[in-house]
Amino acid sequence: MKVLIAGGGTGGHLFPGIAIAETFMARDPENQVRFISTRRAIDQEVLAVRGFSSQTIEAEGIKGRGIAGQVKALFKLPGALKQSCRILREFRPQLVIGVGGYVSGPVVLAGRLKGIPTAIQEQNSIPGLTNRILALLVDRIYYSFEKSREYFPARKSLWTGNPVRQELKRVREEPSTPQASLTVLVLGGSQGSHRLNQLVTEALDFLKELKKDLSFIHQTGTKDEDWVRQAYLEKGFQHQVRAFISDMVWAYARADMLICRSGATTLAEVTALGKASLLIPFPFAANNHQEENARSLVEQGAAEMISEKELTGAGLAAVIRKWRNDSRYRTDLAARAKTLGRWQAAEDIVENCTQLVRKGRWN
Repeated sequence: MKVLIAGGGTGGHLFPGIAIAETFMARDPENQVRFISTRRAIDQEVLAVRGFSSQTIEAEGIKGRGIAGQVKALFKLPGALKQSCRILREFRPQLVIGVGGYVSGPVVLAGRLKGIPTAIQEQNSIPGLTNRILALLVDRIYYSFEKSREYFPARKSLWTGNPVRQELKRVREEPSTPQASLTVLVLGGSQGSHRLNQLVTEALDFLKELKKDLSFIHQTGTKDEDWVRQAYLEKGFQHQVRAFISDMVWAYARADMLICRSGATTLAEVTALGKASLLIPFPFAANNHQEENARSLVEQGAAEMISEKELTGAGLAAVIRKWRNDSRYRTDLAARAKTLGRWQAAEDIVENCTQLVRKGRWN
């Protein structure tokens, strides 16, 4: 089977697509999967490392931009649709899947116009603009949070959870080595978070007595990597600072707790792996979906959440100190998180897509 997967721009869109692609290839090595993603270097590098071919189209996002930016993006749509049709004509896929982001819109629409079975996968609790529109056109909709069902037609929708990369299963196989210190993993998303970087480094000033008891693994994003590393050095804390952590198996295996944004893919990984997490939603996410994502864990006692505007360096230090001193609380949070994990999400999506291609479209 030939499968075309469209999406990217953030790891939150790209990694679920990779999980789906890996499952198609694991099911049958004769399958062929191609991506249409953004021109971001990280997108291209992540796909290349995993051996997936990719192409790009000239498309831009519409939501959250000024009038001039929106007009520019709209004028690019016809060209993006034409490019998508050309790629479909050359690759001849039997299935087109959109995993979110502005790139997926023209590609999935082109697939629909050409009569190819189409599907979308929605990661967040509140669907983005692209998937809300595409939901009216596609044959299948796979969503990650149960509360998202209200946004989609029931007859062609399926709750699967958010696909998790198969490589992360190796976290459970990593040898457990006793650590004297508490290891804190800081994730601000694939592009990092400047405000999270500031808060964590400010918190260090209030944790001086715990220098020997704390260790940090910190994904900063490219712009902040140097000064964050320097802050850890000057304040005397154990640290591993990376602009982008490519080996998440290594990072997750060592983490005792996470301080992170609440993008859907991060939460899928946190729950699948059973990790205690302090969630700090990105306050400018479309439709405030990160707060809604986080709330789904908090309501079940599987994580803590603090809004960015309410958090200070001192407040963050107090949470880290509390969690360091109360291992039972961390363990309970992690156990509750693990009950929400859905390792089988990618397999369920691939099985359903296979049925779609074999039996024909619902619409």
